[in-house]
Amino acid sequence: MKIKTNFTLEKIPDQYGCNAPSSQQFHGINQHSFPFEVVAIPADAHYLSWTLIDYDTVPMIGFAWIHWLLADYPVSASQVTIDADLSQTTATAQGQNSMRSIVTILRHPLWRVTEFGQNLTTRYSGPRPRGGQHRLRLTVYATRQPLHLEPGFQLNQLMNSVDNELVEQASLNLTYERESK
Repeated sequence: MKIKTNFTLEKIPDQYGCNAPSSQQFHGINQHSFPFEVVAIPADAHYLSWTLIDYDTVPMIGFAWIHWLLADYPVSASQVTIDADLSQTTATAQGQNSMRSIVTILRHPLWRVTEFGQNLTTRYSGPRPRGGQHRLRLTVYATRQPLHLEPGFQLNQLMNSVDNELVEQASLNLTYERESK
């Protein structure tokens, strides 16, 4: 199994991160997820789940930043194209990103109890590094059966449930850099 993009040098295009026009962002967050393909999916895999995590945030905030979690995307062929903006259009369960973290709760304590906050914390959250280039790791897990995770699931729930059904996994390192203004 392999993940493919049409990005130059595996750099996430600006339209899917903080360099996009502010009109494309929701409270400063770009929720327009990027497209990618998964090819050579094993025949006994019927669902895909994935994580998009920025490990370059560890030295700055003490933990890896979760940008996107999705579980149980159905597949019936050996390859699938994940369309741009899937995060906002799919009914497939998405997990909590790091906008739900203590960092955000301290800055915006009421977000977690509003529909506004739920929208920000359970969909793709485009990269917005404070400075420099960050590497983000997209990992796709192919499973036999669905994981049956509820919308708003946590990363640990995904990781604990994927092992029992895992057929194969693939990862791809991507980069993103904030424009200096």
